[in-house]
Amino acid sequence: MQKLIEYEFEHSVSIVGIADLHLGSPESRFDELVEYLDIDKNSKLILVGDMLDYAIKDSVGNVYEQIENPQSATRLLAEFLRKYKERILVVVNGNHEARIQRAVGLDPVELLCEDFGIPYESELATIKVALKKVNYGSKKRVPFLIVAGHGYSSARTIGGKITANARISEVISNADIYITAHTHQPSVVKQKRMLIDPRNNKILEQDYYIITVPSWLGFEKYARRKFMKPSAGGIMRLNLGFHVKNRGTISKDIHVEMR
Repeated sequence: MQKLIEYEFEHSVSIVGIADLHLGSPESRFDELVEYLDIDKNSKLILVGDMLDYAIKDSVGNVYEQIENPQSATRLLAEFLRKYKERILVVVNGNHEARIQRAVGLDPVELLCEDFGIPYESELATIKVALKKVNYGSKKRVPFLIVAGHGYSSARTIGGKITANARISEVISNADIYITAHTHQPSVVKQKRMLIDPRNNKILEQDYYIITVPSWLGFEKYARRKFMKPSAGGIMRLNLGFHVKNRGTISKDIHVEMR
């Protein structure tokens, strides 16, 4: 199992989840994404797969309709990673990138991330975001645990897609936030779990979120042919913070913006 990726920020942080850009597809909204990120300059980024389309002869997408071949699409991604590398918390592999790895045994995204010093995971990324408690001592931190994975679903209904991606919480069961993608159907589900606290002999309640981020892909031909719904685009921003209650107890603030 991969190691926990750790970050530390002052008091609060905003994170934008990005996935399903499909560079190479004529329907990729790459320019719109760059325009948005150049306006929202402070948010950190989590990339959750299918940044590249990588259509090949055996795939659903038509290789002859691509506007970028694999090399030029990979070069575009390299420029993107270089530009935003200081803001990217992690890059997770998607099924479109994985098809190249299966076909030829090469993972170009992993190589790019190695070159730019960006954390990369081929399956699930586990991230600890620690927020400093200013005025409460230099060693005081409020941790948020995030699990990110691309996702998998063959469902056609909204509920089926949400249920499929929600299985990520069964793999690692104690995170605060789960970030997924793949279905091109954005959603935010807030749930509650019960936890045993053996140190204090208590049963605790914990809220957690399962988020599927919007895609950056228009309505492709293959989707129209299969009577699929167009992708619902937008922005997912995750705002993490906390406040101090009476007697110094800490309450985590997790606010998800989806627009």
